[in-house]
Amino acid sequence: MKNKGFIKLYRSMLSKPEMTDLVNEQGAVGFGVYLMIVLYLSQCDDFEGAYTNGQLQSLADQARKSRAYIRHIIEDYGLFKIEGKRFHESFMNQYSHARNNRYAREDVEIDIEKEKKEKCVRRKGTHSEFETLRAGRRYASHGQPLPADAPPQRRRNDMYSYIRHDWVPAEEFEKSAEMIVFHQLFNDDTV
Repeated sequence: MKNKGFIKLYRSMLSKPEMTDLVNEQGAVGFGVYLMIVLYLSQCDDFEGAYTNGQLQSLADQARKSRAYIRHIIEDYGLFKIEGKRFHESFMNQYSHARNNRYAREDVEIDIEKEKKEKCVRRKGTHSEFETLRAGRRYASHGQPLPADAPPQRRRNDMYSYIRHDWVPAEEFEKSAEMIVFHQLFNDDTV
């Protein structure tokens, strides 16, 4: 995968019929998923990504959507072209050389070094690949808020039990009891 500094988005992109259909039907969420897919493709060689169940699941996990939803965005709006087990953006020819044209006579090493310095780095052991940090708060892969002292999430579908103070398989999670304990811990009156 290539490390690119930016992709060029034209102001007129929302006026394209395919994009208008996407935004009218899916709103900002669909547009955001589209941009996530474009960012993924911009890092791939020749701007072509793998069109496999594994890659679709990876994109779905990032977007917090289902694999079927990602497939729907890719297949049903004419924004991407699928060729066997590879796919690329229909408009990629407009964006693909944006960075190369801008830096035709300059050394891009400066930008790459700057990007490395600006990148967020996860401290080892603080949270797992399934968790996210938002506003200094940890969240499980399914959006469940986590206490600061919770161990890292090891399996994607596990739920954190405030009663057991550990991760449990989703089928063992007693939602009503957990919600009562959760709301008591966080002083929330709504149950």
